[in-house]
Amino acid sequence: MASDLIHAAFGKESANLYELLGVSKDASPAQIRKGYYKAALRWHPDKNHGCKEATQRFQALGEVHRILSDHGLRAEYDATGCYPSQEGIETDWRTYFTQMFKPVTKQRISEFEKQYVGSSEERTDVLRAYIEGNGDIGYIVDNVMLANEGDAERFEDLVVAAIGSGEVDRLPGLARSGKGSAQAKKRQRKAAKEASEAKRTEAPKRGISDLASAIRSRQETSQGFLAQLEERPKERSDTSCSYSLLSNRSLVGVCFA
Repeated sequence: MASDLIHAAFGKESANLYELLGVSKDASPAQIRKGYYKAALRWHPDKNHGCKEATQRFQALGEVHRILSDHGLRAEYDATGCYPSQEGIETDWRTYFTQMFKPVTKQRISEFEKQYVGSSEERTDVLRAYIEGNGDIGYIVDNVMLANEGDAERFEDLVVAAIGSGEVDRLPGLARSGKGSAQAKKRQRKAAKEASEAKRTEAPKRGISDLASAIRSRQETSQGFLAQLEERPKERSDTSCSYSLLSNRSLVGVCFA
């Protein structure tokens, strides 16, 4: 049942569906999608290798999105505060996400990365993570979309500039995790290792991606998120990505709305 899955992942007291997606109760469908994408990125198993809690929360978020994206189920939840059930729901999560999201090409993934990295949206996400993580740079890297260890110094420079302009306060974690700290040196070593591994596995990954694309091209075109991608909204705030992320910026099955 939905309630069992969500309560097991997030606990009974913290399982307000809107809060789990970081949106208000009157959020629009687009805002709910975007909130879901960001939450899914944070807990996706590909970014939390071997973490059962992350996998459990990722699956529960799919159920949260299913309820809030369905007009009838959302109305029932708003009226009763109970999680609606749906007979015949697909319990195989791999199938669920395959049906829900149409993978896009590597080129489109790259295009989105170019739009997001260095954008005002990324800056907002960095400063939000800075505050949430009490200044810890590692926390920012772990919670900003598309980020890896190589982004740490760039994020720190952004934060320091924001402190200088009075936009945010200097928080304790910055000194412990900033440039020259033991944590920073550890991140640098990890970034170098990730870069080396990414270069070494680039060719095999490309081959797998090409094969997957060839298989997908034979599937019947759905009307879901791919159609929305082709008619991208004019407003930048409605642009989102997910649902899979690897820590070295090799993305799998990313989708947009």
